[in-house]
Amino acid sequence: MLAEIRARALDFSTYVAKADMNGPTMRENFEDTRISEKDREYFDRLAERLPKGAVSVLALSESWCGDCVENVPVFAKVAHEYPFLDLLILPRDTNLDIMDRYLTDGKRTIPVFVFFDESGEEFGRFVERPPGAHKFLEEARSRLEGLPEGERKKGMYQARAELRKLYKAGLRDETIGAIRQILENRYGS
Repeated sequence: MLAEIRARALDFSTYVAKADMNGPTMRENFEDTRISEKDREYFDRLAERLPKGAVSVLALSESWCGDCVENVPVFAKVAHEYPFLDLLILPRDTNLDIMDRYLTDGKRTIPVFVFFDESGEEFGRFVERPPGAHKFLEEARSRLEGLPEGERKKGMYQARAELRKLYKAGLRDETIGAIRQILENRYGS
């Protein structure tokens, strides 16, 4: 199955170039992503042990999705700096046969990042957004509950704009931490 994914996959630059929305924002997010010294130490140690492309990461994504716009560039940055990671991006809407293998609670939630080891065995997933972003959006939904639909939509739009600022202020670190945790679970610390 990994061969099928690899045959259809786009690298980050091609994905962004083909994006019908948010291409400049994704490029900016890639450039702005920084890996902390603590995480860098771990990735450096792992890079000494793993050959180029040892870990394949399937990313199911769409450029219209805010969580994809924020998290795909973070994964791309880590993969760019650490070639033991091979990021394979598939647009969800044109690859529903593969998307349907990685449903979340029966839904086509994106982004979904699926980690495969050298033998092609899945060993981890990161879905949608890091915990801090989940908490922020749940709190926003809770505050807006009971309001008329128009006000709820406007409130969620404002919450999404605020969430973008939170990614810049530290939620990207949570995404990198989630990548690290998945790798630690498979390869140790």
